[in-house]
Amino acid sequence: MINNTRIAVVIPAFRVRDTIKDVILSIPDFIDHIIVVDDACPDLSGKEAAGTDRENLTVIYHERNQGVGGALVSGYRKALDLGCEIVVKVDGDGQMDPRQIGST
Repeated sequence: MINNTRIAVVIPAFRVRDTIKDVILSIPDFIDHIIVVDDACPDLSGKEAAGTDRENLTVIYHERNQGVGGALVSGYRKALDLGCEIVVKVDGDGQMDPRQIGST
């Protein structure tokens, strides 16, 4: 939380099994909620994500693939349900550095 504002990170997860744990573990501790959306991933990226010990992690599983847009909608809805006011999208493949969240 920054300035009494709840923050969520949404991570669409499709074929990112090899990188998802490192991405999750690099998310700063001030983030209130980490939401991973397994978009009917054949390599079970969501199960890999669930194997981290981040207490603030929620994994959503789609029964059928909805694409990155559908994954984001599910993640954003969950973030709103959790009372978050800021939502940051981070790719599950490690292309983005989550440690830059909140930097100026």
